Amino acid sequence: MKLANAHQQVQHQIHSSFEGSNTARFPVKGQGTISVLPGTPDPFSIELKSDNGHIICLEIKTYEICLLYNGAKIARESNIGLNPEEEIQPHWLSLDSNNQRIRYGKGEMLRTLMLFEYSWEKASDQQLDTAEIHIIEIQSAGPSKLQLHSIPVNLDPSPHIAAMDSVTLELLAENKISVISDLPEACQRLYSNIAGKNINLRPADFPDFPEAIQHSILTPGCICYKKLAEKSGEFGYLRVTIDTNRGDSPGQPYVLEIWPAGNGSPIHDHGDACAVIKVLYGQIQVSWFATLSPQLLTPWGTVIVQTEEVTFLTPDYYQVHQLFNPKPRGDQFCATIQSYRYEANNTQHYEYFDYIEDGQIKQFDPDSDWNYLDFKAKIREEWQKSAGTAKEEQAPLQGLK
Repeated sequence: MKLANAHQQVQHQIHSSFEGSNTARFPVKGQGTISVLPGTPDPFSIELKSDNGHIICLEIKTYEICLLYNGAKIARESNIGLNPEEEIQPHWLSLDSNNQRIRYGKGEMLRTLMLFEYSWEKASDQQLDTAEIHIIEIQSAGPSKLQLHSIPVNLDPSPHIAAMDSVTLELLAENKISVISDLPEACQRLYSNIAGKNINLRPADFPDFPEAIQHSILTPGCICYKKLAEKSGEFGYLRVTIDTNRGDSPGQPYVLEIWPAGNGSPIHDHGDACAVIKVLYGQIQVSWFATLSPQLLTPWGTVIVQTEEVTFLTPDYYQVHQLFNPKPRGDQFCATIQSYRYEANNTQHYEYFDYIEDGQIKQFDPDSDWNYLDFKAKIREEWQKSAGTAKEEQAPLQGLK
């Protein structure tokens, strides 16, 4: 997957969310991005205004958008806009006076999801005076949910978090990594807890832990094998919780997830929480989706995250995804540690992950198959028994020599 080609300072955006409102203001005149989740499937428009009377208007219609400046139509694009066959999803409009361009897209406010761009940088006949624009008004049949960024959509933040001592000028220039200090505070706190080199799947007192888990997954009668059989009609992975729900995350904040080869999750979101994910063993395929909709099942991007690599999601970026272990069934499992936290300004905690199943959006209440210390003890016991059985089976053969 190719992302934008320069570094993004994510943390310094000003983010606001407005439920049931049709008005807002850009914090900085002449720039910003507004995302609108309309309350109805009817056509609507986004108006950006200045105090001196200049107006940009984007009319979003069925299979069409029109861009107007001071009442005159300056651009039209068909085959985008509202799609009656899709679930209602956010539409965003980005104003960038510095670079003299307007962008429109659907889903998350990402350059990758841009559907339309209008630029007047090189136009001699049509110059737009947008430097003073900061008033936002939504003309729609009902109230909308608005999300506001203080900067325009230019560069997508890389989904890969790099440790500070591995960051190079080349990585920054090519936008191949994100630096944790640029991410929301919730991500920074999670990263500081799970990114250390000792957060791994080979603890000093049980270095064969991965091999023992693999044995448990593949061996009839073992706990992982039996639990996966119990969950065969549900999700095909195991959730091992590390601590208790403290009230600042959807479910327990730290979860060891075991992904057998060929198994994965449904497409799901994360209740507007932040998350930091580290691969402890194997590899995991991460696929992202513009929004959570049974009609939008094709990912816009996919990456493979390897052992010791770290990725993230926020309420604004990479919030809807699907995880999958791409190895053939019976091959190496993957283990990840998932960590979750609501942002400090989130005062309406949604305690569920919504997911898609059988063409419907359903709720998943984050649960636990085991707590970590119990799971580790049970796996160790199985592993020791299997080693003892192997020795017993070898003893008669040695006596025949």
